[in-house]
Amino acid sequence: MSTPDGIKAPAGVRPSVDDIAVWLRARTKDSFGNEVGTFDSETRPTDVQVEAEIDKALAQVLMRLPPVEHLPPELVPAICDCVACRTAIRIERSYYPEQVRTDRSAYAEMIAECTSDLDVLVARSKELVTGGSAQNIGMIPVRSWTSIPVDEIPFSRP
Repeated sequence: MSTPDGIKAPAGVRPSVDDIAVWLRARTKDSFGNEVGTFDSETRPTDVQVEAEIDKALAQVLMRLPPVEHLPPELVPAICDCVACRTAIRIERSYYPEQVRTDRSAYAEMIAECTSDLDVLVARSKELVTGGSAQNIGMIPVRSWTSIPVDEIPFSRP
């Protein structure tokens, strides 16, 4: 499976519309105000709109992780949950901005939880991919005659 950005995602990391509804149960109401428990063609947002937000959130989460082909299977549930949370945040901000601005939304709490979970997921995935070692790769600038700007090269003039 690939995201719209072409990132190949391992099986199981993409949450379902029902997984997003778990985060936003109060937002799964139909046009009569009845809570339906999931997103469908009668809710705001619709199931199709939620699917589009899932794809965007998936790309955002996967770009923070090591290459997906190296991700261990035990991280799949955590990745899926981080994507679901990120999707819920995007929906909350996009479809209910007036409630987000006036603190009548769980937006701030979702941001805090998602950020914390994503930080742990990124750290754990890097640890598992590198075999538990904290590999710090850095670069040291080394100057050579090819890296010195021409105007700094001393020329002897006769």
